Amino acid sequence: MRIWLLVSVLFVSFTAINADAFKFPFGGEDGPSKRAKRLYREGRSAYGSANYSKTVQLATDAIKEYPEYAKAYSLRGKAKKDLGDIDNAVKDVNKALKLDPKLGEAYNIRAQVSEIMGEMDKAAADYKKACASGYREACQ
Repeated sequence: MRIWLLVSVLFVSFTAINADAFKFPFGGEDGPSKRAKRLYREGRSAYGSANYSKTVQLATDAIKEYPEYAKAYSLRGKAKKDLGDIDNAVKDVNKALKLDPKLGEAYNIRAQVSEIMGEMDKAAADYKKACASGYREACQ
Protein backbone atom coordinates (compact mmCIF):
# COMPACT_ATOMS: atom_id res chain seq x y z
CA MET A 1 0.00 0.00 0.00
CA ARG A 2 2.80 2.41 0.90
CA ILE A 3 4.60 1.72 -2.37
CA TRP A 4 1.42 2.39 -4.37
CA LEU A 5 0.94 5.68 -2.49
CA LEU A 6 4.57 6.66 -3.09
CA VAL A 7 4.34 5.85 -6.79
CA SER A 8 1.11 7.84 -7.09
CA VAL A 9 2.59 10.88 -5.34
CA LEU A 10 5.70 10.76 -7.50
CA PHE A 11 3.65 10.41 -10.68
CA VAL A 12 1.39 13.33 -9.80
CA SER A 13 4.39 15.47 -8.83
CA PHE A 14 6.28 14.57 -11.98
CA THR A 15 3.34 15.29 -14.28
CA ALA A 16 2.58 18.59 -12.53
CA ILE A 17 6.17 19.75 -12.92
CA ASN A 18 6.63 18.45 -16.46
CA ALA A 19 3.15 18.86 -17.90
CA ASP A 20 4.50 20.67 -20.96
CA ALA A 21 6.72 17.71 -21.77
CA PHE A 22 3.71 15.59 -22.70
CA LYS A 23 2.32 16.26 -26.17
CA PHE A 24 -0.46 13.95 -27.20
CA PRO A 25 -1.45 13.53 -30.87
CA PHE A 26 -5.11 14.28 -30.11
CA GLY A 27 -6.80 17.45 -28.85
CA GLY A 28 -4.95 20.15 -27.02
CA GLU A 29 -2.39 22.31 -28.75
CA ASP A 30 -2.28 20.68 -32.18
CA GLY A 31 -3.70 23.67 -34.00
CA PRO A 32 -5.01 27.17 -33.64
CA SER A 33 -7.06 27.94 -30.55
CA LYS A 34 -10.71 28.91 -30.79
CA ARG A 35 -9.67 32.52 -30.23
CA ALA A 36 -7.11 32.40 -33.06
CA LYS A 37 -9.70 30.86 -35.39
CA ARG A 38 -12.23 33.54 -34.43
CA LEU A 39 -9.70 36.31 -35.11
CA TYR A 40 -8.89 34.73 -38.47
CA ARG A 41 -12.59 34.54 -39.41
CA GLU A 42 -13.06 38.17 -38.39
CA GLY A 43 -10.03 39.06 -40.51
CA ARG A 44 -11.53 37.28 -43.53
CA SER A 45 -14.74 39.24 -42.98
CA ALA A 46 -12.83 42.53 -42.73
CA TYR A 47 -11.00 41.64 -45.95
CA GLY A 48 -14.32 40.97 -47.65
CA SER A 49 -15.38 44.48 -46.62
CA ALA A 50 -12.15 45.91 -48.09
CA ASN A 51 -10.98 46.95 -44.62
CA TYR A 52 -7.38 45.89 -45.19
CA SER A 53 -5.87 47.65 -42.19
CA LYS A 54 -8.31 45.87 -39.87
CA THR A 55 -7.54 42.62 -41.68
CA VAL A 56 -3.83 43.08 -40.98
CA GLN A 57 -4.52 43.76 -37.29
CA LEU A 58 -6.84 40.77 -36.84
CA ALA A 59 -4.48 38.41 -38.69
CA THR A 60 -1.59 39.72 -36.56
CA ASP A 61 -3.61 39.02 -33.42
CA ALA A 62 -4.37 35.49 -34.67
CA ILE A 63 -0.65 34.95 -35.30
CA LYS A 64 0.22 36.18 -31.79
CA GLU A 65 -2.30 33.68 -30.44
CA TYR A 66 -0.92 30.85 -32.61
CA PRO A 67 2.45 31.67 -34.26
CA GLU A 68 2.25 28.73 -36.68
CA TYR A 69 -1.09 29.76 -38.22
CA ALA A 70 -0.23 29.58 -41.93
CA LYS A 71 -3.65 30.77 -43.08
CA ALA A 72 -3.36 33.88 -40.90
CA TYR A 73 0.04 34.72 -42.45
CA SER A 74 -1.49 34.23 -45.89
CA LEU A 75 -4.44 36.49 -45.08
CA ARG A 76 -2.17 39.16 -43.65
CA GLY A 77 0.02 38.98 -46.75
CA LYS A 78 -3.04 39.33 -48.97
CA ALA A 79 -4.17 42.46 -47.10
CA LYS A 80 -0.66 43.93 -47.13
CA LYS A 81 -0.53 43.36 -50.90
CA ASP A 82 -3.75 45.31 -51.30
CA LEU A 83 -2.37 48.07 -49.06
CA GLY A 84 0.69 48.30 -51.33
CA ASP A 85 3.12 46.90 -48.73
CA ILE A 86 4.60 44.48 -51.24
CA ASP A 87 7.83 43.57 -49.41
CA ASN A 88 6.01 42.60 -46.21
CA ALA A 89 3.29 40.84 -48.18
CA VAL A 90 5.96 38.59 -49.72
CA LYS A 91 7.47 37.89 -46.28
CA ASP A 92 4.09 36.87 -44.87
CA VAL A 93 3.19 34.67 -47.82
CA ASN A 94 6.61 32.99 -47.77
CA LYS A 95 6.17 32.32 -44.03
CA ALA A 96 2.72 30.83 -44.74
CA LEU A 97 4.22 28.54 -47.37
CA LYS A 98 7.05 27.52 -45.06
CA LEU A 99 4.45 26.49 -42.47
CA ASP A 100 2.13 24.86 -45.02
CA PRO A 101 3.67 24.12 -48.44
CA LYS A 102 0.25 22.97 -49.74
CA LEU A 103 -1.55 26.27 -49.07
CA GLY A 104 -2.81 27.13 -52.53
CA GLU A 105 -4.14 30.55 -51.58
CA ALA A 106 -0.64 31.61 -50.50
CA TYR A 107 0.83 30.57 -53.86
CA ASN A 108 -1.93 32.54 -55.57
CA ILE A 109 -1.18 35.68 -53.54
CA ARG A 110 2.54 35.34 -54.22
CA ALA A 111 1.75 34.98 -57.93
CA GLN A 112 -0.28 38.20 -57.80
CA VAL A 113 2.62 39.98 -56.08
CA SER A 114 5.00 38.67 -58.74
CA GLU A 115 2.71 40.08 -61.42
CA ILE A 116 2.73 43.47 -59.69
CA MET A 117 6.53 43.35 -59.70
CA GLY A 118 6.58 42.39 -63.39
CA GLU A 119 8.02 38.92 -62.70
CA MET A 120 5.72 36.99 -65.00
CA ASP A 121 7.71 33.73 -65.00
CA LYS A 122 7.56 33.56 -61.19
CA ALA A 123 3.87 34.43 -61.29
CA ALA A 124 3.12 31.65 -63.78
CA ALA A 125 5.01 29.10 -61.67
CA ASP A 126 3.13 30.09 -58.52
CA TYR A 127 -0.25 30.06 -60.28
CA LYS A 128 0.57 26.54 -61.42
CA LYS A 129 1.46 25.51 -57.83
CA ALA A 130 -1.71 27.16 -56.50
CA CYS A 131 -3.83 25.27 -59.03
CA ALA A 132 -2.05 21.98 -58.27
CA SER A 133 -2.77 22.58 -54.57
CA GLY A 134 -6.47 22.75 -55.31
CA TYR A 135 -6.92 26.52 -55.33
CA ARG A 136 -9.37 26.77 -58.22
CA GLU A 137 -9.13 30.53 -58.74
CA ALA A 138 -5.56 30.02 -59.92
CA CYS A 139 -6.54 27.47 -62.56
CA GLN A 140 -8.00 29.92 -65.06
